[in-house]
Amino acid sequence: MDKEVKRLNRYTTLPVLLDFLERKKLVLLDPKSWDDRNDSEVILAYKKKKNIDKLFALCFSYGSETIHHWKAFANGSSGCCIEFNAEKLIKIFEKENLIHAKIEYLKIREVKPGSFDLDKMPFIKRYPYACETEYRVLSQGSNLENVFELDVPLDVINKITISQQMPTQIFDTIKRLLKGSFSNPEKRVSKSTIYENKEWINLFKKL
Repeated sequence: MDKEVKRLNRYTTLPVLLDFLERKKLVLLDPKSWDDRNDSEVILAYKKKKNIDKLFALCFSYGSETIHHWKAFANGSSGCCIEFNAEKLIKIFEKENLIHAKIEYLKIREVKPGSFDLDKMPFIKRYPYACETEYRVLSQGSNLENVFELDVPLDVINKITISQQMPTQIFDTIKRLLKGSFSNPEKRVSKSTIYENKEWINLFKKL
């Protein structure tokens, strides 16, 4: 495993988090449903070139949290981030024969015939998205369902971070509801400080 990938963050929403905690399944979706056409059209072209019947994908980030992650994937008061242990989760990917890799970010002028293998095509995005530090997993083959569900035990979770935009009273309620899922919810369920970090602010107030 790439030593740089120590965690895999899944930025999502509270309904998706609750579904995962209840059913212990990660859901890979058809890329044609994605908002980013730059990304989905490339993957669909790869699917056609490889003559793949069904293809489903799920995206993570292996980097530190950024405003972009929250705004693009977990915006609003119901946003959240599930941090997975990368080593444990990647072992599950490999057990299920899924293909997975870090995304390579290229500029338009860098994409030329023969510049990369066809199998790398679903793991390439435009350079402006490099801040996402994305790690992608794909299921490809024959599947009668419209999604691919991956069994993942809860002990693969490092922690859960809730959007700072969630009101404190609601966060306290959500944290109480999640207590049954973790042995130490005080350390494993917290609120993001990306919009207001008291430690950062106080450093400047004391100057």
